Amino acid sequence: MQQEKFRFLSFREFVPDGLRFWIYIAFLICFQFSNGMYFCAMNEMAGGLSLTTADVGMLGSAVLVGLTMYFPLAFRLKFRFTNRACLIIAASVLMAINLTVPHVQSRPLLVTLCFVAGFFRLFGTFECLSSLLPKIAPTHNYAVFLSFVFFTVLGFVHVCDIAASYIMYYFNWYYIHYFAVGLLLLVILGAFLLMRPFRPSPKAPLYGVDWLGMVLWAIFILSAIFAVQYGEEMDWLHSPYIRAAAGISCLALAANLLRMRYVSQPFIEAAAFKTRNIVNLLLLFLFLDILLSAQQVLQNTYTAAVLHFDQLNTVNLYWLDILGMALGALFSWFALAKLKWHHKLVCFAGMSFIVLYIVQMYWLITPYTETSMLYLPLVCCGFGHVVVFISLTVYAQATAPFKNYFQVLCILGLVRTGIGAPLGDAIFARALEAEIITHSSMTVALRELFGLSAVFGVFVLIVIAVSRFKNKVGMPIPTFKRMYWMLLGKSPYY
Repeated sequence: MQQEKFRFLSFREFVPDGLRFWIYIAFLICFQFSNGMYFCAMNEMAGGLSLTTADVGMLGSAVLVGLTMYFPLAFRLKFRFTNRACLIIAASVLMAINLTVPHVQSRPLLVTLCFVAGFFRLFGTFECLSSLLPKIAPTHNYAVFLSFVFFTVLGFVHVCDIAASYIMYYFNWYYIHYFAVGLLLLVILGAFLLMRPFRPSPKAPLYGVDWLGMVLWAIFILSAIFAVQYGEEMDWLHSPYIRAAAGISCLALAANLLRMRYVSQPFIEAAAFKTRNIVNLLLLFLFLDILLSAQQVLQNTYTAAVLHFDQLNTVNLYWLDILGMALGALFSWFALAKLKWHHKLVCFAGMSFIVLYIVQMYWLITPYTETSMLYLPLVCCGFGHVVVFISLTVYAQATAPFKNYFQVLCILGLVRTGIGAPLGDAIFARALEAEIITHSSMTVALRELFGLSAVFGVFVLIVIAVSRFKNKVGMPIPTFKRMYWMLLGKSPYY
């Protein structure tokens, strides 16, 4: 019996079937372009809004935390509103934020706006991607779907950064927001004219959503990020603000742990934290963020301070990242969906390419490096970045119960898009400052830090390899659980 061809039922009948997929892709691109703050323009925005480097990092982190907080509510919101309403609501809120941000001077208000922007950006993005799922992966093979998702999301983000940089270079950073408003108007107009009110399942109320829990989790991670972002500027725990942020973060975490015990439907349930190997996943994402911070801090410092790249030359390097991401997505799809490789083996391959990028950069740190010599390392970095993301997320999907899967994504996001990158950036920024003082040479300092990063990367690879082949080692592997029991003076085997 021939399977019936899939159709997107959310469109009006006059819209050709062949265009419906591409309309969703166009909407997806528009949402990827729309943030409260634009990373490529943050230096110029810092000058226009009188922001410090720490302020810029805090605002960027707020966008990512807002995005993370959406996950546990993803299906509740999708089943409450129609497809068309989801797109129009998300685009309308993002449009209002883009019109507001350039005129706001208050830092707390900017952080709040960025948090809301991240939340509604994923609101629109999830609506597009969840509607595309039956077309891309009819059998719901997440190895196929997530390979598409991560290349699309991460790749389009880089493309949008390139477009935003060109807009800013020839005009002004304000025009990036106006361009985003224009794109979002097209989304609203397209959804209103081309789509009909359609809901893939019966209408579900929002009754019982733990909004207070969402706020407390956001306070917990934003306070921790504040301490990391402003620690160097405010002299860490010598500052009452850093001590207050650390205290608030601990109190918010304690409140959330209590709510998991006494609230019937907490924002994140205790069962989500009991997902198999979730601690290992968190550590691997943390290691990934620290290694990628070498690109964010060391490479950017190298291209700006040593090679003297201007803004357009720097942003054009993103095309190499995008190429690597495309290759990484194809590799992940083939390895996981066709060859059926184990997730750890695919993760090991992805992490190996990130370490390979760091090793290549170690040998390229000279004032005489040509731009073309950076191409291969950047392709390797983009390849490894996407492969690790896909392999770990597919593993989380395979091990977490569906009821808790999006809560697990939120937990992973607390590191993956939350504290991981700011912590890695802070480590490298602090280390770079100390190395420059020690060696009085930027190139020597950068090379030494790339070398230390390579050593750390090799350590991570050894950990992954040992855990993959632990059954063949012939002796107990000192896992975190076993070490915990040993520290308590008890046997970990009983």
